[in-house]
Amino acid sequence: MTTYQQYAEKPTQFMALTGYNREEFDALLPYFSECFYDRMKSYKVDGNLRGNREYVDYQNSPLPTIEDKLFFILTFVKTNNLQSMQGALFGISQPKANIWIHCLHPALNLALEHLNALPARYMEDVSFEDSESPLYFQDGTERPIQRPSDYERQKIFYSGKKKQHTIKNNILSNVSSEIIFLSDTVEGKRHDKNLADETIHDLPKGSLLAQDTGFQGFKLDNITIVQPKKSQEVEI
Repeated sequence: MTTYQQYAEKPTQFMALTGYNREEFDALLPYFSECFYDRMKSYKVDGNLRGNREYVDYQNSPLPTIEDKLFFILTFVKTNNLQSMQGALFGISQPKANIWIHCLHPALNLALEHLNALPARYMEDVSFEDSESPLYFQDGTERPIQRPSDYERQKIFYSGKKKQHTIKNNILSNVSSEIIFLSDTVEGKRHDKNLADETIHDLPKGSLLAQDTGFQGFKLDNITIVQPKKSQEVEI
């Protein structure tokens, strides 16, 4: 039994691992399948250019079906596992997990792009016309990475807050929890507010923008900022 088969009929765990319910997963599957097999016409699993030999799922593949492949890459993207942990979850080594991640991630991105489900990477490309509410949310997402082998890069990506090497993006989402904007990926120690100053610069006039105290001091013209106040120490 593959990992996908273990969780396919467990709705809560399936959602926790992939961020999708089964109905959403099944809707994405044909687009992912088309993008994956189209990519495999030109590339091998290891990323090298393919010759005249057509791709076929080999008999002992750790990801034998297209469902397994989509489940694998969605799980990696959702949980942000270290590659060694991702491999352990699917019964393969870290090097093989690395190969499959780099093989499947481009196909997933293409499938989501076809469905217009990818967040904009430039504020100019964000569409606010279909927004259900004038309320938006911004937050920073800091994620661990493998420690770089180069010492200078170790210093750049080391986050004193997390006590590990990390990368960060700021996200802008709407009331439907849809991420509509994703900033550039930067070193995790970059301050949320500084990154917002560089990227978030245009929201519909009269909107509400909810943010946490990590964005203290961030403002936009004609936008109301909704932010919790830092708790005050009470002397006893």
